[in-house]
Amino acid sequence: MTETSERTLPLPTGRVARWLQFAKERFDPLSHLLMIGLFFWVHQILAQRLARGDAWRSGLLLVGTLAFFFKLRLYDEIKDFETDSALNPSRPLVRGLLAHRDLHRGIVGCIAIELVTFGLSGSAALLSIVWAIGYSLLMYREFFIGRWIRPHLTTYAVSHTVVSVWLSLALFVALTARPVWELPRGLLLFSLGNWCLFNIFEFGRKTFTSAEEREGVESYSKIFGRTGAVLLLLVMGAASSYLLSGLDEATSGRLFWAIGGVLGAIAITGSLYAIRDCAGGIYRAASSLYIVLVYATLLIFHYAAW
Repeated sequence: MTETSERTLPLPTGRVARWLQFAKERFDPLSHLLMIGLFFWVHQILAQRLARGDAWRSGLLLVGTLAFFFKLRLYDEIKDFETDSALNPSRPLVRGLLAHRDLHRGIVGCIAIELVTFGLSGSAALLSIVWAIGYSLLMYREFFIGRWIRPHLTTYAVSHTVVSVWLSLALFVALTARPVWELPRGLLLFSLGNWCLFNIFEFGRKTFTSAEEREGVESYSKIFGRTGAVLLLLVMGAASSYLLSGLDEATSGRLFWAIGGVLGAIAITGSLYAIRDCAGGIYRAASSLYIVLVYATLLIFHYAAW
């Protein structure tokens, strides 16, 4: 279906129907729930080494985590409105599916959910999620240097994906009832490793073949070339393998090579893309799946040892 035809489709009636349509288009339930569910699950099983959490508490924190990620999606819709108006007229906000005020209310609602769900786990958890929310609001305001930072795609991306570290730490604090400074080194390394994983997701989805590049749309392949864009992603992958393998000294070597094996699949698709200037969609799909496969690998190692 073309963008023009999408813009002429009748809009759903009813606020709930419009939000559901927005989520279907911009927060795909299947892919996002899978990634966020695995993200939370890994945090939970790692936290269980220090403290057994209540099921109700875990359920609330999962809701809070979903709200946090959904809020980030709302931020991007608002920030990208001018660009989308020119280049992506079928986007929900541009074509009037939802209004700016709707997204602002959604952001406030998500923040309220985050504060309540994390706050019920204690003052340390509340302070941790307040920090994460505060950083996310700075992201929303583009650190008040949007005019300078927006043209620098890589700097823009890595400064935004840091929010995954603060959310990860907030989850560990809430699940273990320990302040950040009492968390084990392995969990701190894991939180930092999340930053690398989300960078891989970001770098991969904005890398294209020559035929796919669009005028006015920045990409890592435009900035670094195809080979440079792949190398940038692989460096982040190697860093994530090192950081995540520090979770357990007994299995660190095997875990490093297991995660490295997952990275090898991206290296193969990346080589095809870089050398032949083709298979861009396959490369982007592999990059997006990397975060899911890494979390799945961590879960396999945990339950195999258990």
